[in-house]
Amino acid sequence: MTNHYHLLVETVDGNLSGGMRQLNGLYTQRFNRRHSLVGHLFRGRYKAILVQKETYLLELTRYVVLNPLRANMVKSLEDWRWRSYPSIMGQEAPPP
Repeated sequence: MTNHYHLLVETVDGNLSGGMRQLNGLYTQRFNRRHSLVGHLFRGRYKAILVQKETYLLELTRYVVLNPLRANMVKSLEDWRWRSYPSIMGQEAPPP
């Protein structure tokens, strides 16, 4: 995706808001510094969905994994730079 990202996150302590504030804030600072920009990078607040059923989690996982392919951004999922599917499936080690 060129203008947003998707995350599937499990929070044990119910601290998603603080984590997202830190993630987006630090990313914005680094991006702006790198590109000599100032101001907001993301428009609006993040959107969160509480997933209570495993079947819905599977549906969301498929959506996130297949999104670059369906958006015609890559010809194959292996070409997606930010893919996590192989590490999720235990096919390669997760990034450090």
